[in-house]
Parts: sequence; structure tokens; C-alpha cells
Amino acid sequence: MKRFKRKLIRGTNWALAGLLTMLGFSSCSRIGEMEYGSPNANFKVMGRVTDEQGRPISGVRIVAPNVEGKWGKQQYPSPLDTTYTSPDGSYRYWHNAGWAPDSVYVKLKFEDPTSNPLYEPDSVTVGFAKGDLKGASGEWYQGAAEKKVNITLKRKNK
Repeated sequence: MKRFKRKLIRGTNWALAGLLTMLGFSSCSRIGEMEYGSPNANFKVMGRVTDEQGRPISGVRIVAPNVEGKWGKQQYPSPLDTTYTSPDGSYRYWHNAGWAPDSVYVKLKFEDPTSNPLYEPDSVTVGFAKGDLKGASGEWYQGAAEKKVNITLKRKNK
């Protein structure tokens, strides 16, 4: 009888461990959208970075030191985020704002990441209003807004 109980407990432990492992891995398979009580919206800024002659600049680091959302007088900061321009000078920055604020301001800093920078850094603040959102699901997803911002970096004086 003791032997049977031990085998039963051991078998049950293995079955539970296997089941919990499968459930744990399946929950990590994708990043889902915020749902169930959290309205959210997507904000995208895209464009090209060129030099003064209109030639695309690749590898420019684009840092978002602050994304500010406002509901009336309240505001919230966002984490630091970074992207780089592609060989054709294009870039795309995407931000998902939870709780879909009334307005969002995305500050982007453009800088040459090389050890001996050729270009002066530049920055821009892009504003979005709730009216810019398109494609809302009618439920928690409030939609998406995008703006195109082209930047011309000036060459550094030596």
C-alpha cells in the first residue's frame, strides 16, 4: 500500500510539473495587447533623416527621453526608448500608451552615435491629440495615430 501511494504521488507530481511547464511556456508565446479594463492607443512617428544636401544618413540614434501623456492636468512619464535609422535614412518610433490619454507628446533626440560625430544633434517634439486616433475597436483599443517628421541634420564645424 505504501509503495502504491508513493508511485501515485510521484506520478501526480510529474504530471503537475509537466502541465505547469506547458502552461508557463504557452503564456510567454506572444506579447498581447493590453485588455480587460485598460484602454490603450498606439502612437507612431516616422520619417527620414538627411544631411543638408538631402542625402540619407544611416545609423543615426533616435532616443525618446520622454513621452508625456496628459489627462487634463495629470501627466505620466515613459521609459527611455531608442531606435536607429536604416540605410535609406528612414526611422520608425512606436509607443503604446496605456489608458489612452487626451494628448501625447513624443520628444525625440537625433544624435550621431559614432565616437567622432559628424553631425550636430537635434531634437523635436511631436504632439498627438485624441482626435488623431483612427481604427478604434469600439472596446478597449482606442486606435492608432501616426505622423511623419523628416529631420535635416547639420554638419559639425571642425
